[in-house]
Amino acid sequence: MNLYLVLLLSVLSAVHWSHGQDLVEEQIVVRHVHPLGDWSVLNPNHEDVQKVAKIAVERFNEKSKAKKYFKLVEVTSAQMKVTNIINYKINAIIGKTKCLKTDPEDLYSCDMAKKRLRCKFDVAFDPRNEEYTVEMSCNK
Repeated sequence: MNLYLVLLLSVLSAVHWSHGQDLVEEQIVVRHVHPLGDWSVLNPNHEDVQKVAKIAVERFNEKSKAKKYFKLVEVTSAQMKVTNIINYKINAIIGKTKCLKTDPEDLYSCDMAKKRLRCKFDVAFDPRNEEYTVEMSCNK
């Protein structure tokens, strides 16, 4: 009985394939996708990069012993790696402002002074608790 059932299914599938529609050629597009956990280069002007860079500069101002605020001048390069957290490596230029930290002014309306620093920010964003951890090193 099982042999007849197998033969019947074989014949039916052969008939189905022979009367099926014409084969459709599908174009395969190759895309470069970074595997999870690998660093990928980001556009420095991307909205997320700018947001993270501004948060990094805020942390710089909190930790800095300078009497005046610094603000973001330019992001020169950025990378991102996604694991259980989102890691960013951001190279940026920050500039000293003329606004004292003791004055409650809007940082982004502050006039710029001439001093500039090149900074490397390593920022980790944990989406579970929405916390940013920032490590930084800056030099002239």
